[in-house]
Amino acid sequence: MAEKEDLYRKLAERIFMPQSKLIPELFRMIADEEEARLLLATPGTVEQLAERTGKDAVEVEKMLSTLFRKGLIFKSQRPEGTVYRMCRDLVQFHDASILWPEAPREYHDLWKRYMEEEWPDFARIAAQLPKPFSRVIPVNQPVEAKQRILAYEDVERMIRESGSVAVTQCTCRLVERKCDKPLEVCLQVGKAAEYNIERGTGRRLTVEEALEIVRQAEEAGLVHVTMNRAEDTHFICNCCEDCCMSFSLIKKYGLVLCDPSRFRAEVDETACTGCGTCLQRCPFDAISLQEKDGQEVSRVDADKCMGCGLCVITCPEKALSLREVRSPDFIPS
Repeated sequence: MAEKEDLYRKLAERIFMPQSKLIPELFRMIADEEEARLLLATPGTVEQLAERTGKDAVEVEKMLSTLFRKGLIFKSQRPEGTVYRMCRDLVQFHDASILWPEAPREYHDLWKRYMEEEWPDFARIAAQLPKPFSRVIPVNQPVEAKQRILAYEDVERMIRESGSVAVTQCTCRLVERKCDKPLEVCLQVGKAAEYNIERGTGRRLTVEEALEIVRQAEEAGLVHVTMNRAEDTHFICNCCEDCCMSFSLIKKYGLVLCDPSRFRAEVDETACTGCGTCLQRCPFDAISLQEKDGQEVSRVDADKCMGCGLCVITCPEKALSLREVRSPDFIPS
């Protein structure tokens, strides 16, 4: 038993989680002892891994296929052939393994326990990095409002130029189950789309189908989030404040786990009637009502606004707009 426990502890160490009590248990639930040994033998080709583990190459290839479907193995083409490696960090382990098609409810429940018991402390460390891993993209803008929206923050253009697009279930809502927001709305683009289609965790979409999911997500009050860089985007998540592993801690503790967009909501006080629609739509509690000249009008808290634009598209008086407040170099190249 001690040897088996050591295997799973080593797997946790490989994704930089040596102090975690629950990450080894998650690995234990998803990988048997032989699979754990194979994971620890990576990276390598089938032939290299067969030699390291003393197994037949055909058996190793079959095991790798199983681990690929589970989200524990990733592959890339190299001059020496297909090279297999295990998930590289906590986020990749989380996002890939939760979508394992055969995952039992108990596996998701253990992830939920991890998010409650261990994730907040780890997130505090992650929040000290120079730049967060992800950033908000504004809502899909009408043509006349796109002059200052760059290609890598224009959700429609990102989809049209991706080459491939697929949809997966939201891993956070799949685990947390704290709200009734749509589940199958996370878009994978480019190589990530092909990866999820091959794994059986994603469904290929046409551009029109993907844009319809964007529309439905905005209608449901979900925030577009992507990788925090100006090129080679892999996903466009549609996140809620109840279940999202980042947003929930941004609201609760103010941790910098996701960058805002380059924009901020702005109120035209002459048009605002103080109806309060924007208060209900804002996931970050960044809007309040204040009295001005005997009438209540909306006020945006600049420190809390993430520039998602959800308030803009539902304002009945069109009193809200997105204003550019950060330069293009705010987004890492």
